[in-house]
Amino acid sequence: MSALAATVERLRGLRPAYPDTYAVRIGVPPEPGWRSLPEAAEDVAHWCARAREQDNPGRLASVAATSVAGTLVHAVLGRVSAAILLERRAWDVRPGRLWVHPDTGQVAVRDASLLVLPDDAAAGDPGVEVVADTAALLDRVAGAAVATLGPLLDAVRAATRYGLVPLWNGVADAARGAATYVPLYAGTDREASAELGAALVDALTAHGARIRHRGGTESVQRGADTFAVPVRAACCLYYKTEPQVERASDAYCMTCPFLCSPDRRERFATFVDGLAPAAVTAGSP
Repeated sequence: MSALAATVERLRGLRPAYPDTYAVRIGVPPEPGWRSLPEAAEDVAHWCARAREQDNPGRLASVAATSVAGTLVHAVLGRVSAAILLERRAWDVRPGRLWVHPDTGQVAVRDASLLVLPDDAAAGDPGVEVVADTAALLDRVAGAAVATLGPLLDAVRAATRYGLVPLWNGVADAARGAATYVPLYAGTDREASAELGAALVDALTAHGARIRHRGGTESVQRGADTFAVPVRAACCLYYKTEPQVERASDAYCMTCPFLCSPDRRERFATFVDGLAPAAVTAGSP
């Protein structure tokens, strides 16, 4: 098993009920429907038009924009962020190295090449490149991610007229979200993860990401433990899809900036209570 394959297996284990949340496939998939990211950029207008018709009762261009952009950002950055946070490893996210399936949101990488730190057990393996330190790893990933996401988000903007700044703010949300949830699922150090997520956002902005707001943080007390809950910089607009909910606040995501603090604390506490015991004993940020 390659080092990347081992990492993918551990990523699949973060959410056993949803194993593809952070994982990627290795190799160009032979099944129909997969598109390389350069090809995906050409298809964005079609995807946005489809997103105006599906799960979008108001046929809002804004909802289509956040839906398509969210899928692309998670494909390029969200998944690799999880690998960085979990193992300080990363695959190549340059455009010609990634494939995405627009119907499932699944992602594939061209091959098993991997970036690792000098003390990684896989250093020296075939297809493994060693970078100097964590800062260098973040710099490599951020530079490639910004170069990859730029044309994709520009295409979303052209198709929907939705603002580029909120689209890029959503990139920061992806990094911060992974930095919050990965240590909860893995039972690892939450404070160290938060710092690493913030450093990744710094690296993204250093490479030209048009991030103007990084969102906020609210503290939730659970017993003797304190959890930092991220508040998104850019709303995903899920609430505009008119989901059938008992309470109006249930239409908002747990990290939505429009959700009131008491509801956020209640919902996050319930979420934490449903995690494995190791997750709530891994230190508080």
